[in-house]
Amino acid sequence: MSVYGVFAFVPPTSGKIASMNALNSNSKCLVLGFGLLALAACSAEASAPPSPSSGTGNTSATNGGSGGSSAGGTGTTLPTAGTTTTLPTAGTTGTNPGTGGTPPTGSAGSAPTAGTTGSAGGGALTVCPSPPAAGTAADLLIDNLDDGDNGIGKIGGRSGYWYTYADMIGTTITPMPDTTKANPLKPSATGCHDGSAGCIAITGMTAMDDVTVVGMEKYGYAGVGFDFSNAMKSCVYNGTAYSGIRFYAKGDVAITVKLNTTATVTSAEGGTCTTGCAGFSPTGVDVLLEDPATWQLIDIPFATAKQPTWATVATLDKAALISLQVQIPPGQTFNVALDDFTFY
Repeated sequence: MSVYGVFAFVPPTSGKIASMNALNSNSKCLVLGFGLLALAACSAEASAPPSPSSGTGNTSATNGGSGGSSAGGTGTTLPTAGTTTTLPTAGTTGTNPGTGGTPPTGSAGSAPTAGTTGSAGGGALTVCPSPPAAGTAADLLIDNLDDGDNGIGKIGGRSGYWYTYADMIGTTITPMPDTTKANPLKPSATGCHDGSAGCIAITGMTAMDDVTVVGMEKYGYAGVGFDFSNAMKSCVYNGTAYSGIRFYAKGDVAITVKLNTTATVTSAEGGTCTTGCAGFSPTGVDVLLEDPATWQLIDIPFATAKQPTWATVATLDKAALISLQVQIPPGQTFNVALDDFTFY
């Protein structure tokens, strides 16, 4: 059987050919006379296929035979059954397979455009990991800042980057926020925790809050932070393998520690919060840094971390971590350093 596309060519069944052969073998040839011409005519008649009306053909042959040589003449009409060779007309179906081959146009191949994405932070990846990346208990280090780059440690499925931010209305901060991606935040190499090779250092002044005109309130702030997972935008990170986060800080101002989840930040930051958005901190209030020369341990246990009393989320979801930020409240001149961020 030959198959073209979705069409099949089926040759004539062997049963019909067998019945024709049976008719040939049953044909009788009666030769009268002794002439060689009559004998040849009889042989030709015996080997020829029967006519479509086999019964009538046999009768004619018998009657022709009784006439002697004239029987041979009439017998030659029998091979008209040769017209049965036209039966394999089904072969014309071979023209159909071309239409069956046209559906696979290949247009579906354009869908996996995500294949062009690169590693996080490489400038090409724009789709967050799904399902959310999850760390393991062995991957405790977030960033010790000793490598001198602006990325946190690329372990435990993490791929975040450091940045500074500020309200930019009367507030100053150094290093400035890198809005053009041309000057990423880099660690300082002096005065770091335990004499290590790198730490984050920020200086500046935050503006005073201005709430004199309802609807046009201005709030002064500045800060530094990193995303746990970043694909050219903030992405969810699964921190269920850990119990909390620790880091070291020094300065002489109050700092607002903000451990953010999807429920505490807006959609622009990878979250779902619309009102009362505030991150979790060790006690829900600002942490006072008491000595610019002494490193102070900051501990944020997931189980007991709180938000400010005016915020709207009651429980920290460590499976939906977004970022950690250290923010300077309004109306302060600051000189703050941060180092050695780890899970525990």
